[in-house]
Amino acid sequence: MQAIVCHAPKDLRIEDAGDALPLAPGQLRVRVARGGICGSDLHYYQHGGFGAVRLKEPMVLGHEISAVIEEVGSAQECFTAGQRISVSPSRPCGGCKYCHEGMPNHCLNMRFYGSAALRPHVQGAFSETVIARADQAMYEVKKKRRSPR
Repeated sequence: MQAIVCHAPKDLRIEDAGDALPLAPGQLRVRVARGGICGSDLHYYQHGGFGAVRLKEPMVLGHEISAVIEEVGSAQECFTAGQRISVSPSRPCGGCKYCHEGMPNHCLNMRFYGSAALRPHVQGAFSETVIARADQAMYEVKKKRRSPR
């Protein structure tokens, strides 16, 4: 599997990112269709980071992606292989007080695809395939159109 890896400012490489790992329950393996280049991706590429956040090791870039589900982990009933989705780059911890109160957007230990804020860095989504948690997937429910009378 190939991925876009930033090693340092102006040092971007397409590299082998290893073999596909087995899925855990609640996970989806998705084939990336499109990705949006974010300002932080540009800062990692141009300057090696932003503010106090700096690349300290090679990191796959990419946050926002659309994808097609290749494989569905067990206990997933609302997703099927071949389904088109967008994937949120946010990965709340599920264990902090805000996650327990149903406010994961305020998570105290939030992880994001393609972030060098922590070590090891959280690898991004500019890869041929990505493993996503089911709660990161967003999809459109298509309603049947009523025929005109």
